[in-house]
Amino acid sequence: MPKRRVLTCRELIKLLKDYDNRFVIFTKRGKGSERMIYHPDVKGSARSYPLPCHGEGATVRKGHLSAIRRRFELPALLFDNPKRSRTRKR
Repeated sequence: MPKRRVLTCRELIKLLKDYDNRFVIFTKRGKGSERMIYHPDVKGSARSYPLPCHGEGATVRKGHLSAIRRRFELPALLFDNPKRSRTRKR
């Protein structure tokens, strides 16, 4: 199984917007330092997810990544690390 990439808030937002430009990020809707990720049409309904983002360079935990993937029904390989190690185990 490929390793998950460590993403910052900025990288995650860019990745989501590159995947589908209908993702909207609200900065003033969450409580405290949360960003609200919103998509208007996921299988016919609007969905949102509060993302804790303590600064744009803060890392996003893997539990949040899997919850975002499930909530917005994203492909499983979207957050995986594209650079696999090329060393073989001997």
